[in-house]
Amino acid sequence: MAFLSGCDLAQVYRRAKADGYALIANNFAEPNVLLGILAAYEGAKSDLLLQVSMGAAKFAGGGKPLPGLRALVRYVQALAAEVRIGVFVNLDHVTPDHVGDFIRPALAEGLCASVMIDASALPFEENVAATKRVVELARPYGALVEGELGKIKGVEDEIASDEAFYTDPDEAAEYVERTGVDLLAISVGTQHGVSTGRDLTLRTDLARAIDARLREEGMERPLVLHGASGLSAEQVRALVAAGVCKVNKDTTYQYVYARAAADFFRANRAAILPPEGTTFDPITFEPSGRDWKPDKKLFDPREVGKVVQAAIRAVAAEMIDQVGSGGKSLYA
Repeated sequence: MAFLSGCDLAQVYRRAKADGYALIANNFAEPNVLLGILAAYEGAKSDLLLQVSMGAAKFAGGGKPLPGLRALVRYVQALAAEVRIGVFVNLDHVTPDHVGDFIRPALAEGLCASVMIDASALPFEENVAATKRVVELARPYGALVEGELGKIKGVEDEIASDEAFYTDPDEAAEYVERTGVDLLAISVGTQHGVSTGRDLTLRTDLARAIDARLREEGMERPLVLHGASGLSAEQVRALVAAGVCKVNKDTTYQYVYARAAADFFRANRAAILPPEGTTFDPITFEPSGRDWKPDKKLFDPREVGKVVQAAIRAVAAEMIDQVGSGGKSLYA
């Protein structure tokens, strides 16, 4: 298959909405996470939605977001050409101050199928105006636009909020009508960052009410769940049944990556780190204090990379099962 457009992604969402499943939106910033996710999705025959945030693009570009985005997306494009599923990229949590220097060139260069404009920190009228401008900007390129109404507590990438505000169904209908957004991110009790699902008060009833209100007005849209890391399988499935079609995952991958790497280095500490009291010069390979050499088979970054990829693949496969997208690729 290949790296696909917003028109193709709209078709995937239509089927997901009609058949009652969702897409996991998978954030990544470097190859090991991407390769693990891609392997899981190809194995499950599920269309793959990847997400790149401003922070991830900045990291990949050595401090420069747009070059970083180009590098990440071109890597995705090369790999997507070799798999038999649809592969899409969404720009995640881009704030209004980066429309000109990030969203506009990304659309013009065909680097994304969709973009999430996050103006949720602004008052309602300003949120509507900022989101509508991005919708108008994206239309000629066939890209989808996701807007957010309500506030989700916590920190995600460079976005932070100390408080949560639930999305109101009537405001949601007005927001969709006035902005023309293709997807709506709602606040129903989840949190960005490290949160435990059992500690959250999830308003599944509110998600269902928002979905019903939009349908009543003839403006049915895929609903989006941010801050989904930490939710149980049962909580995710309940929200998907309530109308959620896009479930964002970032923090989960970050922890799985760190844990897999930490376990690997802990297990192989003696082969990588010099014994206590011994120093080792990584340029001359000269030890001091005692005769010791590290094991190249273990300190080669590709070795820990394989472990990370396998761990990411396993957790991605589990989350595919939670949202029910396995075997549903339109392109397999």
